[in-house]
Amino acid sequence: MVTAKTSCQKLSAAVPAVARQDWWRCFFEQAEDAQLVCDAEGLVVEANRRAAQLFGIPSTPGNSEPFSFCQALTAAAGRKLRELFRTGRGGQEDLTAVTVLCEGQLGFIADLRITPLGEGVSLVTVRDASRRWRMESQVQRLMTAVNSTTDVVFLADAEFRLAFVNVAFQTVTGYTIEDALGRTADFLRAPASEQKIKDYLCRISAGMEWQGELENVRTDGVSYPVEATISPIYDGKGTFLGYVSFERDISQKKRLQNELRIEHNHVLSIINSLDAAVYTVDRQFRLSHINEGWKKLPSQHGWLNIQSAPRAGCSLFDYVDDPLKKAELRALFEKVMATGRAEEMQSVSPDHSQWSMKIAPWLHEGEVRGVIYVVSDQTQFHALQQQLYQAQKMEIIGALAAGVAHDFNNLLQAIRGNAGLLLLEAGLPGRVRHQVQQIDQAATRAADITQQLLSFSRAADENVAVLDFNQVIREACDLALRSLSCKVELKLEPALAPAKVRMDTTRAQQLLLNLCVNALDAMPQGGQLVLRNTVVPLSPSQVEKVHGAASHRFLCCSVSDNGVGIAREHLPRIFDPFFTTKDKKGTGLGLAIVHGIVKQASGFIEVESTPDHGTTFFIYLPLVEADVTPKARPSRLGLAKGTGRVLVVDDLDLVLDFTRTFLLTAGYQVIVASSAEDALAILESQEKPVDLLFTDYNMAGMNGWQLIRQATANWPNMKCILASGYLEEGERCQIEQDVNIRILDKPFHMCDAAGLIADMLAPPAGSLSQNDAEPSL
Repeated sequence: MVTAKTSCQKLSAAVPAVARQDWWRCFFEQAEDAQLVCDAEGLVVEANRRAAQLFGIPSTPGNSEPFSFCQALTAAAGRKLRELFRTGRGGQEDLTAVTVLCEGQLGFIADLRITPLGEGVSLVTVRDASRRWRMESQVQRLMTAVNSTTDVVFLADAEFRLAFVNVAFQTVTGYTIEDALGRTADFLRAPASEQKIKDYLCRISAGMEWQGELENVRTDGVSYPVEATISPIYDGKGTFLGYVSFERDISQKKRLQNELRIEHNHVLSIINSLDAAVYTVDRQFRLSHINEGWKKLPSQHGWLNIQSAPRAGCSLFDYVDDPLKKAELRALFEKVMATGRAEEMQSVSPDHSQWSMKIAPWLHEGEVRGVIYVVSDQTQFHALQQQLYQAQKMEIIGALAAGVAHDFNNLLQAIRGNAGLLLLEAGLPGRVRHQVQQIDQAATRAADITQQLLSFSRAADENVAVLDFNQVIREACDLALRSLSCKVELKLEPALAPAKVRMDTTRAQQLLLNLCVNALDAMPQGGQLVLRNTVVPLSPSQVEKVHGAASHRFLCCSVSDNGVGIAREHLPRIFDPFFTTKDKKGTGLGLAIVHGIVKQASGFIEVESTPDHGTTFFIYLPLVEADVTPKARPSRLGLAKGTGRVLVVDDLDLVLDFTRTFLLTAGYQVIVASSAEDALAILESQEKPVDLLFTDYNMAGMNGWQLIRQATANWPNMKCILASGYLEEGERCQIEQDVNIRILDKPFHMCDAAGLIADMLAPPAGSLSQNDAEPSL
């Protein structure tokens, strides 16, 4: 076989030397690349047209200043080229990516081919490599960038087999380059991704890009999600070459999204759990967020009228019907956005619901983006607040009553006592006796008013007993009959069985009488008054009023009339102390006393009233399983006589004088003192012992109970009586434990007091009195 080289050698031998030189000269001159003939020192002997243009030298440099090509290169490249010229190894040598200087500055990048021509000269072909070098540099930078990213990048050929993978491919997937090249990308995908694989291959084949999420699997079997962008690749002629895939591991992103979703749902759950409607409004007053609180509220709340689900993007003011309220609300919104400070206000709807409206700034990184409008139903809170105010007023009235009752009791004690002493006079004229009886009757009525005041205070003494409320309403009817006009019909409906409750007898009567009096006042033209006892279970709302005592049966005693009724606006205040609609006729204490009595009996009271149709009060009292308490014996009749030495202590002269007088009348030796300190001094000074200490409780300085404790410590055989208008229950129990001490409730009847003293000082059967009669002191 004849080679091309052999043919050229034969042709060269057949062609004359002159012709070959002409051909070479033609090729040399017409060459596209710059060519120079250089000697062993690098001096240019001859340059072709391209080289002459490029380096600015004549074609035949011998006729001008010598030009060294080595000096047109960088120092290192020039030395290497000079070494090649001198050694003349006999074969071609290439120097690639050599920097060629033009006038001492960077000119271009070139590839040099050195061909020895013999006789110490060489042909240097200069090929401009700038474009190739730029392309290679660009490719190098691209590869560096692709390998520096943490995202997985791989190329697939037209048959979808992997032809290139970047460094991150191995780091993320765990597969080496050798494991990946030549395989389709299916081995990276989780089995559940089959449909997505078909989708993106179909789009790529159709010349379209695919974006989405895929589930990949690492070499250790752990799956992870990726965001992938897969694009088809074409050459300049439009031939499909394959595709490139950019894939990013979004495991951390998914975790953050999940945590953010959990946090979002948590916050949303908290906001939706609020018993309030929350509306977020932007600076143009458009709704952006709405919680579910509006569903729990009436359609009209906080000046809004929400008939259907509010829509984001709508103006909140579209739901405000009243133009004046709309203008006021807009002004408040603008104020909050301008100042960044929250505003609050209250409103009452036509159905008397109480609304709290709070407008707070919606802040984002210190910028006010809008407002948050919160509407909450405060009706129940307002009711509880009113109950608290009511309780506080009752407490204040109770404290006032306790103090006033003490002074009233002392004055009434003096009035009633002295009237009683006058009535003991046998020769009292009839007209005078009648007048004294009128005084005593007026004082008795005043004492009843004092007891009404004491109904507000726990300090008031109570005779708690088990009562049959059927008997209570019968007795109340007997008393009410005295006040009934002929136009009023009284109807009594007791329970079928005894209705036993635990409460004070007097207060039970007082409770019903106050309600009956109110009913009679409400029927000036006549009507029907009905007292009814029934045993009932409690409703859930009623159970809350008695703090869960639902397991007990309750008595419901109703007092009904068909009179003028109570106006709706007055109903919330009827139990307020001193509130009355009777002008000058009423004191405003009746229903307040009723409320206090029922509350102290662990019950509650409800009322229903319709103007012009009547009113019914429902009194709920807990029933007890116990025997009815027998009635107390009546007060003594007549002034009991006795003997003994009695020390009377009271800081009010009127009471002191009365007590001294009736005790002298009863036959006792009486010593008086106006204070506890004086009483102790008198006891110390007496030669004969004092048989009984009769002292008031409430005095300036040391009180009566303190006096008794100190006195009995020194004189343990001395009897004591403590007179008081009221005592705390704990203190009363402590006093009653001592057999030598008795309590006398004020205002007391002098016959009861004289009888108690006589009993305490009576000598044992068969013995004589310890003291002979002596003049009074």
